[in-house]
Amino acid sequence: MRHRRAFTLVELLVVISVIAVLMAILMPALMRAKETGKRMVCCSHLRSMGLANVLYADESHGWYVPIIDRTLGKDFYWPANQLFRRLLGYKDKQGPNESDWHAPKEYRCPTDLVSVQERQDAQYTSWISYGGNITDWYLPGTNWMTMPFVGHKNTSVASPASELFFSEGNDWWLHWRGANYQIGWDVLGQDTIMPYKNVGCDGPVLYRHSEGVNIAFYDGHVEHRKKDKVWSQDDWDHGYGGMWSVFKRYPPSEAERRRLPKP
Repeated sequence: MRHRRAFTLVELLVVISVIAVLMAILMPALMRAKETGKRMVCCSHLRSMGLANVLYADESHGWYVPIIDRTLGKDFYWPANQLFRRLLGYKDKQGPNESDWHAPKEYRCPTDLVSVQERQDAQYTSWISYGGNITDWYLPGTNWMTMPFVGHKNTSVASPASELFFSEGNDWWLHWRGANYQIGWDVLGQDTIMPYKNVGCDGPVLYRHSEGVNIAFYDGHVEHRKKDKVWSQDDWDHGYGGMWSVFKRYPPSEAERRRLPKP
């Protein structure tokens, strides 16, 4: 009877080494593929939100979904806006504390790990991964949060394909200043709201996808942009709002602000 020769220790070590090398080669590629998939899901969510925003304007005499509308009571801020949520195809459900709302899947980025944990720890389910742009209303000496209406009409947005409406953050609103990755994202990463606020990054942008973000523009299309294409110190120093403001200069003059339509 013939006996099979057993593997020697050297042969086993060679096989293990080959497997380890292959894993070292394949794992980064697999991780990149996984992240690409998550980025595409996030992109799809923002595309749905961008399209819902365009449809909202069609049904609201040209007004895009307002960041704030005090006439809507407890649903005054855009994530709770009932028409916007219906246009997303979401049948609303009341939150467990009877004063809040459930967030549709379109409000959540699969790469947003911090907000997922916050949602698990909280007593309600309204944590979201995206914010609406309030840069045009966040001016010195003003409190945009107390304004009765914060929103643009399509006639006031000259370049809807180049003006940012929604992007990624950890709060329901975004500001140009919060896109400053040098003092925000590069230091804090996927952290919660208060650490960003404490360093002057109100309305923070979180560059979750390969040091970049997905952006939904006023015309509904979505792009992925690297962080240095989203925020520039030169723009900030020279008062140029870029895609963050519908005004050519930021902050706008009183005359420019008076030309905006009123709801």
